Amino acid sequence: MDGLKSNKVYDLYLWLKDGLDYWSDPGEKAAIANEVFFRLLKLSPDQRVLNRDMRLSESAVVRLRKARNRLIKGEPVQYVTGVADFRGLTLHVEPGVLIPRPETEGLVELVIEHVNDNNNNACHEILDLATGSGCIAISLAHSLKNVRVSACDICIQTLEIAKRNALFNNTYINFFICDLSKEDDLGGPETTLDILVSNPPYVRASEKATMSGHVVFHEPEHALFVPDNDPLKFYRFLAKKAIHLLNKKGWLFAEINEAMGKQVVRLLEDEGMECVSLHPDFHGKDRYVKACKPGY
Repeated sequence: MDGLKSNKVYDLYLWLKDGLDYWSDPGEKAAIANEVFFRLLKLSPDQRVLNRDMRLSESAVVRLRKARNRLIKGEPVQYVTGVADFRGLTLHVEPGVLIPRPETEGLVELVIEHVNDNNNNACHEILDLATGSGCIAISLAHSLKNVRVSACDICIQTLEIAKRNALFNNTYINFFICDLSKEDDLGGPETTLDILVSNPPYVRASEKATMSGHVVFHEPEHALFVPDNDPLKFYRFLAKKAIHLLNKKGWLFAEINEAMGKQVVRLLEDEGMECVSLHPDFHGKDRYVKACKPGY
């Protein structure tokens, strides 16, 4: 009835891939179908080709049918499979939690480079503000030695997912509730911090028109968008929290909107931060900002 010829692997794969009309690019369709087969059926592309005539069970076909129905509505494949990759780590994601981006991997690399360049055998205290899936905090704890990592988010349900991801990836993170948008909510770890890192919402509402529907209509709006009349509001909050929580000469790292780099630099300087610098992502666009708390 829906074009499925048989329960053979080859026919199921073509049925899934060719049914993804929401995506126009053939390569993207194939990549999504490959991901679904690997995550839901444990069949890699090589295994799928070698077992093309193998018949799948009724339950497997049901799983594929449910996945296909969600995908043809434009739902991101990471939500459909429940899995996202980040710097070699496997993370659980679901609707309501922002899907980790490759650009955010660059923010983690910037922090790792800073810690390694300033390795004086002292333990680094790191806080990830608005942690979401926990991708930043978990990746830092996984990659760096002699660090203590904390992470917070406004949503209890999101923190539960981040905790699950930390446990799955054998990392210990001190998770707690906080609200980045409230200047008077400065809760955090008992000790002061060496590094504050965050990927706050920074996409202007007017930019929705240029974005893919599978992002705009399916990913959490509160984790992505800011009003056009105050697009840097979270960076003001970050600067105030940095001044309050960081040790003298502690550092703030944040991901930013590529179009707002100079404005972010000026704002952080106006809020009292020093040594403010912009850093590019893998596309060469201004994507990260680094700033130091003054050593009074």
